[in-house]
Amino acid sequence: MNVFLVALPSGFVLIDCGMETAPAFEALRAAMAERQIEWRDIRQIVLTHMHPDHMGMAARLLKLTGAELAMHQAEADHLRLVTSGNRRIPWLQEAYIQSGVPLSLETKMEEHFSTIRESFHPLDPGRLFAGGEKLETALGPLEVVWTSGHSPGHICLYSRERKLLFSGDQILENITPNIAWHPGRDMLAEFLDSLAALALLDIDLILPSHGEPFSGHRAWISETVGHHQERCDEILNLLVESSRTAHQMVGEMWRRELSPINHHFAIFEVLAHLEHLKRQGKVRHRSENGALEWHV
Repeated sequence: MNVFLVALPSGFVLIDCGMETAPAFEALRAAMAERQIEWRDIRQIVLTHMHPDHMGMAARLLKLTGAELAMHQAEADHLRLVTSGNRRIPWLQEAYIQSGVPLSLETKMEEHFSTIRESFHPLDPGRLFAGGEKLETALGPLEVVWTSGHSPGHICLYSRERKLLFSGDQILENITPNIAWHPGRDMLAEFLDSLAALALLDIDLILPSHGEPFSGHRAWISETVGHHQERCDEILNLLVESSRTAHQMVGEMWRRELSPINHHFAIFEVLAHLEHLKRQGKVRHRSENGALEWHV
């Protein structure tokens, strides 16, 4: 997990916070000490989104730094929803039931998520973005680019002068970010629209949240759009053969045993693709004992 410190006219902005673990905290503390940067030098913390590896240490770092917290309005709303009850997405169990997930596997997935959920904390941002805002930094202005898809309020930060993009999880060199289903939304369409907007920008260097900096965002975008089209085609080919639940499709599309947490991600990614195809009129579903069986 990469976090970034960028100099401001006075002090620094920290982009993302990392997981709430002792090794992550020590890595950040040591890196700052090496550069003779004090906690109070951090004047603002910007979260690209609220997933645990990005916001985990936020509450701790806000106390140490006294910094202003900034994130997108949609992401703050989503975090408030997740932290308002038992730190479990309200529609999670219903999604498992409709996907046809066996109870024994659902229990294992819940066990794996119990530790991760400890990283979700209620936060009170002092600044909420809508997209289009500019942060004045030593790199020149950093523009807030709203890139919904991986998460409702995911943002990237773009330096038009330096042609740099702090891409969060929107663009990752060696993997495609997980696109999870949300009720009432076509998250895959939102992700693809966000990629189309980024393709219009001149970017020489991508600074991602995972992996090394790299270049070639337009080639990456083209490949990723093709990947999701292949996923949609794969789903359609399966449903031409016979109707299936989302859980059944995971077993046939990944063709290997997934860990419980990765099975969860796969379920929600299949659901996102099914939602996308449903809105295009290419698939439908019917209910069978609570589970949804999808068909063409």
